Amino acid sequence: MVKLVVKIGISLLLLAGLVHFIDLDAVLERLKSVNILWVVLASFLLMVGQVLSAIRWTWLARGLGLTVQMSRKIELYFLGMFLSLFLPSIVGGDVARGYLLARGREGAGWAAAASIILERVNGVVAISIIATICMFGLDLPPRWWIAWLGAVFVLWAGMLTYSFWHRRLPRWLEHWQSLPIDQPAFYRAWWKSLPLSILFQTLVVEIHVILGHAAGLEMSWLAYGVMVCLVALASAIPISFNGFGVREAGYVGLAAYFGGSADAAAVMAALWVIVLAVAALPGAWMLWRLGGSSAIRRDI
Repeated sequence: MVKLVVKIGISLLLLAGLVHFIDLDAVLERLKSVNILWVVLASFLLMVGQVLSAIRWTWLARGLGLTVQMSRKIELYFLGMFLSLFLPSIVGGDVARGYLLARGREGAGWAAAASIILERVNGVVAISIIATICMFGLDLPPRWWIAWLGAVFVLWAGMLTYSFWHRRLPRWLEHWQSLPIDQPAFYRAWWKSLPLSILFQTLVVEIHVILGHAAGLEMSWLAYGVMVCLVALASAIPISFNGFGVREAGYVGLAAYFGGSADAAAVMAALWVIVLAVAALPGAWMLWRLGGSSAIRRDI
């Protein structure tokens, strides 16, 4: 509970600071003028993206020896999205879908957890590719390149040499070590999933371009790519309530850096939250079928 209060406090502080940075009246006027059809299109595209992510998760789970119907994985993915967005204080979305994947399968807990962790890592690798390509088309300070390429090098070095380290992990990671992450079946699943991750992350950037157009945020696609990728990484750091505050401040700050309107970026950020909520609604139906969040919490 203390951690939750701290996260909420950080989110509120960041949002309060953002309000002082932007012209709130101008933001509200821009919101009123947004064509709702752009939001509908963006919501549909994000739903398509979630299906792609569920397929990616399915492939990785199969690489770890967990077989389940694709339709079931899609349902669980939307459920996880809904729980993460609306009920983070009750049960985390990743925890819920990992538990439901492993339920009824003896000894499948670690494999289910690994499938979710590795799916996230696969997405981070895709983000590193897209952001790097976009950065090459922009005039960025040397310090950006040094910091970014250093982080990307560490990420890729760890990924490409992991098979060497897998059997050399500390004894307290023996459960993780027992997973077939260093086996050919998982390698095939990993590299098969990566293009899908790149497609999904590219789609997320395009959704932001659509929302930015609706809000009047004029920037190049490359600038959008860098902004969206960096904000995605920053908002994943568990220091705020579901990324709120970090995400909005990141959009506004980076948009202003690239010459865009801070007010328009704030509108785009608000529209993105709406799109997330709409795209997560199929997960509400799945939650109802399971008997509500209390039923999941009792079992976990």
